[in-house]
Amino acid sequence: MSGEGRPESGYPRIAGQPPAYLERQLEAYADGRRQSMVMGPLAKRLTKEERVSVAAHFSSQLGSSIKKQNQASGSERGSTLARVGDNDLRVQACQNCHGPEGTGQPPSGPYLAGLDRAYLRRELMAWRDGSRSTDPSGAMGTIARHLTEADIDAVAAHYAGLPPARAADY
Repeated sequence: MSGEGRPESGYPRIAGQPPAYLERQLEAYADGRRQSMVMGPLAKRLTKEERVSVAAHFSSQLGSSIKKQNQASGSERGSTLARVGDNDLRVQACQNCHGPEGTGQPPSGPYLAGLDRAYLRRELMAWRDGSRSTDPSGAMGTIARHLTEADIDAVAAHYAGLPPARAADY
């Protein structure tokens, strides 16, 4: 299992994500805070130790077979939101938590670079409507609620258009 994902099926790439982030997501699927007909039942069957092991496995994957699929060029607005945010909307820069160029911010800030545009948009909308709430700081929901749909589209296009992040040393 490489963790490369299948954008055409809505499955994001998880190879090289920080292990703490992956553990937190598996825990959320297991306890129902994050919903998925696929991941929920799988995560519920894993013990805490197995979730840690699975997270470590996917975190260590190098992602050598990275393919860009369904990606679009980023927009100037998306780049601005990613790099500096928007003071008028009270939205901090995405890079504060997701690293420069969306490469991640260990130990728990996931990378966004190279993820599928539709996945990024769907998750931002879930943060916005409250159906996703697994950020311990609560920042993602607050930020997403301040973004317009056009802003969400722009940010998703921006990160999807960046070169895919590579596994890092976490």
